[in-house]
Parts: sequence; structure tokens; C-alpha cells
Amino acid sequence: MLKVGLSFCCIVWLFAGRSDSTYYLAFLNAQAAIQADPFHFLYKAYQYGDSTALPKLSQVAIKNNNGYWLHFTKLAGSAQAQGYFSHLQASKNRSRASEKALTYVAHQGDADAQIALYHHFIVNNQRQKAQYWLAKAAQQDAGSAVYYAEWLSLLGEEENAVASLRQAKKIGSRRATALLNMRRSESSFASPEHKSSHQCAQQLQMVAATLHSVLQGERIKARFETDARLKELPICINQPIWLTSHKLKCSANWQGAQRLGCDITALSAPLTQQNFTHIVVLADNGKANVHNGIMFLDRKDDYNVFVHELAHFAGFVDEYPLSSGLANSICHSNDAPNLVVTKAGQKLTTQRWQALGMNGSALLSESRTCDNHPAQSYKPTEKMTFMEFYDVAYIPPYYLKVWAERLLQKPLLTPAYINLYQGYEAKGEPVHGKYWRDRYQQYLQAD
Repeated sequence: MLKVGLSFCCIVWLFAGRSDSTYYLAFLNAQAAIQADPFHFLYKAYQYGDSTALPKLSQVAIKNNNGYWLHFTKLAGSAQAQGYFSHLQASKNRSRASEKALTYVAHQGDADAQIALYHHFIVNNQRQKAQYWLAKAAQQDAGSAVYYAEWLSLLGEEENAVASLRQAKKIGSRRATALLNMRRSESSFASPEHKSSHQCAQQLQMVAATLHSVLQGERIKARFETDARLKELPICINQPIWLTSHKLKCSANWQGAQRLGCDITALSAPLTQQNFTHIVVLADNGKANVHNGIMFLDRKDDYNVFVHELAHFAGFVDEYPLSSGLANSICHSNDAPNLVVTKAGQKLTTQRWQALGMNGSALLSESRTCDNHPAQSYKPTEKMTFMEFYDVAYIPPYYLKVWAERLLQKPLLTPAYINLYQGYEAKGEPVHGKYWRDRYQQYLQAD
């Protein structure tokens, strides 16, 4: 399926946004109001033409004395940013003179001027010049060093990204220190404290091999914890673990299946002490998918893709046309909580859904799941849902109800312990696999 989502990243200029600007602006402003770091949400709203975004951005920059955004808002023409740097001129007719003045000061080692030039060139889509000045600023400004680290990670320069984080830590960045601590692959991480163990019927452990994937995981976790749609689901997400790149081998065509996959036995050692039931692997490139208890996402997959794939853990089936091979394995049963499948000439019945409490007045409609199969599938709603298109936010109330119920029925779930056990069995290493097989038995027997 085509991914039509927003891959929202801290380095926002690298990705394209949604065409539905009204909906998107509402989302950006809502996030800016609740996030501790609202700068990028306001910046994106400014890019999409929100006239209130630039004043808001300059107000937050002034309040926090943030050099990045003070310079950006001044260069963008914000009257509220006047007076902070006298060598900047607000008039667009003076932009070249301002750039020349900034360049002179930046060459003298002024970090604020270097940061301002970085923003100036980013706004004008001159990435090479922007990178040059960001690299300069990163030598003395901790925030710049963290930003530059993600930039380098996105370029595939992971060791240089780590070096930039270490520079940020040396300057005094707590953020860089926290990120570097995640990279200790043998470390254990505390379980989430916002829900009790009973509420964590499903506990996700995110694993990444690069800095930008770690940050992607953090953003997904933050969105999940503020998503009102999913607040009743007994799901918790641990902080990501950052493995060194050589420990996790992945491919966009894993075992010839044209899907993203990885050698998950590499996860065994760092996950032995972790409290989790399912794993989310954040890799570089490939088609998102779920295999038993592991979800695979690539760097372009956004939060909407994550939620779609998360439902697969509970047995939900795609509502877009499946391939012939996949349809042959799905469209002969009625196991999916979001579909009923009928064979040719068979009468449609909603008895199973009604027994589970679905509103009897709910309207049924054909789903496209089995378009490549003789059977016909139906869903208990006329609306398009998140299981058909990633960007559709609608999750029917019935879906949420049965989702929560299924998470409390362990026989319906397949935890990642099975993947790890099978991975070692396939390698002919049953001794290592025994640990995960035993852990699966403990999972089934636990209250």
C-alpha cells in the first residue's frame, strides 16, 4: 500500500506534509500548545501559511532566549524579534546586506550568527550552506550539536552523529547525555511508570540502530501517550534502546518477501533484562509490517503507520485489497475482529459482532480486503477506517472496544518471545532459543 503520511521529524525541512492543510494546521497548533518543545510545530504551521504561527514562535523564542528561533523569526520578518541582534534587518530588501553582516560576525566565531545563517539558508533551501554553518555552531552550542547529530544520522554518518552528540554532552547538554545512555545496548531501562503492570497487557519495546530512528521512536511514543483515541487500550511503550549499527542487520527484501525484516536474534542479549511483550524495530528502509510479535517500521513511517500496524498485533486485518497470496490465507476464515468473510452464495450474518456488543444499528459495508479472492469481506461501518488508509484517523468505537478486550486474552496474542525462539531454531541454536521459549511459557502462566 502507498504510504501517504507525514514523516514528521525534528529536522522538518527534509519531509513533505499533508495536502489537507486545514486539518493539519489544527493538529500542529494543538501539539504546539501541549509540547514542552513547540518550536518545530509552530515552524511547520508557519510554512503552511498560518499567520499566527510566526508571532507565537517569536514569543516562545524570546521567552526561552532560544538563539535558533530568535534569528529565524527576525529573518522571517517578525516585529517581536526586533532588537535582539542589531545587525539583522527586518526589511526583505536588506536581506543580502543582513546576510553579509551575519557572515562577517559568524566568521568571527559568533555562535548566534552561525545559527542565524543556518536558518537563513534552510529557509532558502540551500542545504549545503546550512549544513556548513550548523557544523560550525555545533562546536560551541549544545543545541546545535544535537541538531547536527540527527542531520548526520539521516545522511548515514552514524559515527559522526555520535561524535556530535558527545560534543553536545561535553558542552553540557542533558539531552545528548540521555541519548548517549540509550546507546549502551546491554543496559536495562525502567518500565513506564504512568500505568500499572495490570494496565500494560501489551508492553512495547522499541529498538533502533541509528540516532534518527531513536528520535523517531521517541516521537511515536509521545504521540501515543497523548492520543485520546487509544487512551483506554492497555498498552505501554518503553523508551527506545539504541543498538550499535553492527548489531542489527536488516533488509528491505527480507528473505525475499519484499518486506522489511531483520535478524532478530541480535536483539536477544540487550532484551534479556527488559520487561516487554512485543517489539517495534525502527530500521532504515522497507515496507512496514507485523510478523508475530514484532513490528518493523522504516524511517519514513509516521505515527499513523504505527497505529495501523499496532492493530495488527491484536489481529486486525487490512481493509485495502490484499495480494492474492495473502488473501488466500486470510479470506477463508472469520478470525479478524474487524471483518466478516462470506463465501460465494453464503448469507451474511452479524451474529458474531452482535454477541460482542456491536450496536445493532451499525451499518455494514463491503471491505476491499478480499478483492483478489472469491470470498467477500464486510466491515461493521460505512466509513473509511485507519485499517484501509494510514492517514485516516477514524477508528470505530466497536474496533476500540474489541481491541481492548483482545489485549486481555493472551491466547489471541503472539508475543515477540516466539520470534526470538523461532529465530534461534532456524539458526540451529536451540540452547539459546530455550530461554525465549521458557519466557513465553511464563508469559502464558502469569496472572
